Amino acid sequence: MDASTPIDPLFLALAQPVLRGPEGQAVTVTPGTGGAAIGARLWPRDDQGGAVYAWGHAAPQDSVPWLASQRRVWALLDGHRPLTVAPATGWGWNGGPPKAPYPSVVSAQVGGLTVFFANTAQQVRVFAADAEQAVELEPVDDAQIFAAWSCAGQLWTAGMTSRLVAGGGDDFDLSQALLLRWNTRPLAVAARWQGRDLWRVNELATSAAGWSDVLGVEAWLAALPGAESGPRWLLGAPLTRGVHDPLDYPYWLLLGPPAPDDYMALLLARVDGLAAAAASEPPPLTLMRVLDGFSLVGCCGMGGSADGALVFTARRELENAYNSCQPSQLHVSRWDGAAAQLGAPQPLSIAGLPPQAAQAMLCDFDAIYHPAFGYAATLTWEEEEAPAATALLHSRDGRQWQMVQRLEPAPQAH
Repeated sequence: MDASTPIDPLFLALAQPVLRGPEGQAVTVTPGTGGAAIGARLWPRDDQGGAVYAWGHAAPQDSVPWLASQRRVWALLDGHRPLTVAPATGWGWNGGPPKAPYPSVVSAQVGGLTVFFANTAQQVRVFAADAEQAVELEPVDDAQIFAAWSCAGQLWTAGMTSRLVAGGGDDFDLSQALLLRWNTRPLAVAARWQGRDLWRVNELATSAAGWSDVLGVEAWLAALPGAESGPRWLLGAPLTRGVHDPLDYPYWLLLGPPAPDDYMALLLARVDGLAAAAASEPPPLTLMRVLDGFSLVGCCGMGGSADGALVFTARRELENAYNSCQPSQLHVSRWDGAAAQLGAPQPLSIAGLPPQAAQAMLCDFDAIYHPAFGYAATLTWEEEEAPAATALLHSRDGRQWQMVQRLEPAPQAH
């Protein structure tokens, strides 16, 4: 995108409610018809005639849901004309999810800057924009960033990086959780923590049995909403005993970020950002809870509340550790940031969902909040010897959901 290219207004409409739809294609939530509260439509094709894909959403603490894609970042950055933003390197894989969900983008605001972290298959590209200019900064190699937030004027990010197999030469095992604290002037990594060796464990909230089965933490997948000056809470994907075998490549290169099928538990950890002044100090992390038997599916902010979120999980059983998740396993919990409490997972009740869909393979789930209608979500499933199907779901309160529309992907351009 150069300075002469018109900016598509779709990418600049910050309040636009966008979901990840069939085959990962972007859909816009619209007013409903025939008595339905909402509907949805696929985005128009791009200027090359291809479908527009949604690779993720802003973090749940972001007050405005917006499409997190590389094109959205280009539009925002290119609005700082006459600056031209043109990547010299590729984004990695171009295939559709779940094989190659790149790039995905998270952002945070700190010190008058909006900072974007764009994951590619090899590194994280970093962009910063203020009221006058936008720049691309040094990338973070061999990493992925899934959450970004500010705390008392400091910028923090969390995600994962690869780790070498012990005694394996140059071979890589699965990944390990990564926590970064950034300097803002100039913007650069100031401190880095990875692995679990020095993390504190709240033994009153976490049973020894639950923690003993956790061999490591592969990734921090989401940051839950919280006060700007207080601790932030992370949801993590653990490696658990008896479930994982070593792999000879960084996990995300071929398969993308950890998926619900990969884990038998969910970790909740507290980041005490104000207590971490230097990289040499112990990691500002405390493991607070192990949700045994649940894996993370996604998070969604709860509208005007800066402290609330819905956390969607899938119920997992050890005897079915290598089986795909099903829509019938979906649960939802409420996060109360003010009280720092995550409610017990409750089964996700979806009226109108075809009975056969409940026992099909869960392919994708995405959810947003919008003040005009409450909650909207897309659920994609696949039955044996049948193409994947996607449904648009609606809920006023986040508890009772209803299927309101069947969504079909745009046909491939010829």
